[in-house]
Amino acid sequence: MNTINIIAYYWDLVAGNVAYFVTYLFDQFREFSWVIKFAAISLTISCLLVLFCFINILYRAWRNRRLRKRAEKMEKRYGEAVEYILSEESPVNMSREAIMERLDVKDDGKQPLKNNKDKMAFCRMVYDKRIAENAVAGRRKNLHTMMAIFRLREFLEDIINKGALRFKAESLIMMRAFKYPVNQWIANTMMNSRRKSLRRLSMYASVMSNSNTDLQYFESDFFDENCCIYDEIQLGYVLQRRRNAKRQIPNLAHWAYIQKNPSTQCVFIRLMRQFDQKEYCNELEDLFQHDSDTELIQEISRTWGYLRYEGGEPLMNDMLLTQADETKVAIMHALARIGKNESIDAFIDVYKHSTSQHVRFEALRSLYNSNELGRLRFHELQLAANDEEEKSLFEFFNNPLTRDLIELSDNDLYSSADLGDNIYSLG
Repeated sequence: MNTINIIAYYWDLVAGNVAYFVTYLFDQFREFSWVIKFAAISLTISCLLVLFCFINILYRAWRNRRLRKRAEKMEKRYGEAVEYILSEESPVNMSREAIMERLDVKDDGKQPLKNNKDKMAFCRMVYDKRIAENAVAGRRKNLHTMMAIFRLREFLEDIINKGALRFKAESLIMMRAFKYPVNQWIANTMMNSRRKSLRRLSMYASVMSNSNTDLQYFESDFFDENCCIYDEIQLGYVLQRRRNAKRQIPNLAHWAYIQKNPSTQCVFIRLMRQFDQKEYCNELEDLFQHDSDTELIQEISRTWGYLRYEGGEPLMNDMLLTQADETKVAIMHALARIGKNESIDAFIDVYKHSTSQHVRFEALRSLYNSNELGRLRFHELQLAANDEEEKSLFEFFNNPLTRDLIELSDNDLYSSADLGDNIYSLG
């Protein structure tokens, strides 16, 4: 009862001061016009907002400083030992006693980490080191034994059950990285959350923790509608883990074909390059022929070029002259990578008929890098150049400062970045 009286007293004090302040302002500006009143109210609200932002900045700086000090404390006390336990230098199956000795922890039945903040700081440190050491190379059994000593699995599960939303998401990530199963009922509950970020994360946690991984999530409308760069990173992590476990990588071209959103389709097509899925490249031919999205056509071209899929060469040759400039560049890079003689005439046609100097330069660059016949035709064009504009294009191939940048690398096909812009800008 005493506590309630104290709270009521301070509430009345604050409310009374606020009411007095508002009344005072109203009396001060009673005789002024409505314009001045409006300006005064706006200025007051602005000052209050600035004050709130300033206090918020100070609080966040103070909180980050405390978190940093706590992390430094964990690193200083356990960092070296944890790094050794997770590294390949440690024995595959360290005993509980050996790990406790390495961590300098006594087996007296007491909790080595006394509060939840220390436990979370320790989990973050282990997570960072496990990612840095490569989750596959790390010693999983050593990790689980160490986590059992500090009772951190139960701690993370308790946060997932009862913690705040941002801590739930962070705990799910850690559970997934530490190779712990997530309670399926909890995962299903979080999948139905109103927050899209939590729904997405819970789906990934479910996929990563299930030994019989169900990847139907990536065929769902939810994934298609909400796919972003985060999903591309997480999906790459999921598939890399499957590859390391010597399990079959799903048909990414099939996923690209059944999705409706071009940006989602591009995610799967880019991942085909990462996981060398040349055997499924033929399934992209229908998309390449009938889809009008330029970004999608560019990504398919880069994938075919990166994987050297010769079956796509006739389609790219047929569509080359009808595409936009950036799409032409992507297709020409892919054709140069494949290196077939049939593409030589297409490069020359683009060089002769394009009005863009950038595209003409990339046509010469692709011709130069395609094969021996392409290099021969390139020199014929160089000898036949008769105006200053054409001669300036060939100067890049003779200049020792830019010659190293002329060759097409994997970066030209693996990313949307175009080195030609940087080379041509040197002129």
